[in-house]
Amino acid sequence: MDAKAFELSLEQQFQLQCLQQEFQDLGREQVIDYLLDTMQQIMARDNLIRDLMKNELL
Repeated sequence: MDAKAFELSLEQQFQLQCLQQEFQDLGREQVIDYLLDTMQQIMARDNLIRDLMKNELL
């Protein structure tokens, strides 16, 4: 696998900087809630990808 596949695009880097600025104004609890929501979405995405790959291999 190409190492560049793990690098962020310029658009993704910009989005990350925007989030960082947005988080500066949030309280600790709000950041924790956002993090937990994001992790749940990532896990659901991983499950979807795993299911799609499983069905593709059958």
